[in-house]
Amino acid sequence: MKATMINKKSETEQITDNMTVNENNCDVEKTRQAMSDLYKNVTMAQSSIKTLLPYVEKQDVTKSLHKQVEQYDRYVEEIDELCEKLNFDPTPAPKFVITMANMGIKAKMMTDKSITHVAKIMLQGTLNGIIDLYRLIRENEDIHPEVKVLQKQILHYEESCFESMKTLL
Repeated sequence: MKATMINKKSETEQITDNMTVNENNCDVEKTRQAMSDLYKNVTMAQSSIKTLLPYVEKQDVTKSLHKQVEQYDRYVEEIDELCEKLNFDPTPAPKFVITMANMGIKAKMMTDKSITHVAKIMLQGTLNGIIDLYRLIRENEDIHPEVKVLQKQILHYEESCFESMKTLL
């Protein structure tokens, strides 16, 4: 079996039940679900930041948020390319979920437009994304290795965003 072929373990490979998980033996259905969940995470973050941007008056914070949107744009492109490679269309977040989240952001910003309040909203949203990514990574050990790498990249990015937003409190 494949267990005898393992000499070196690359970053994108993982040992599961004495088998190397790679693109040839990954769980296709779990990979598809993980890609959809990752797509939802990234597009939700992207949409939330875009909704928050018009309320931010401080230029350096606006610039930082625009950079985040641009990075999420790149992640959407990476996810799309990987989905195309895997012959799969990710399921987007339901429109009503995005609409409700955006309405909540707008309502919160009507009461307080301070940078501290912006940071608080961003921290809450980013923390939710981080929690979802940790859950995804933990639950999906036997998914396609490229998806796993992308999950970890986005997790590290969101953690760095979280740290940078803390400085605005």
